[in-house]
Amino acid sequence: MSSKNNPLNRNRDTRVKTFDGKKIKPCMFIDENRRYMAATFEDGKLVIDPRTKQPIPFQSI
Repeated sequence: MSSKNNPLNRNRDTRVKTFDGKKIKPCMFIDENRRYMAATFEDGKLVIDPRTKQPIPFQSI
C-alpha cells in the first residue's frame, strides 16, 4: 500500500500557457484599487490587453 502523501504519487500539471506563441507565467499585480494574478512573459514584461491597455489576468488566458 502506498501513502497518499508520497510526492511521487501526486499529479503534476505540466501544461504550459502561451499568449501569441510565447510562454507566460503568473505574477502578482498590485494596483491602487485591486490585486490579482496577472500574466507575464518569460522576460518579465506584463501581457497587456491592446484594447483596454490593462494587464490581462492569468486565469483568463
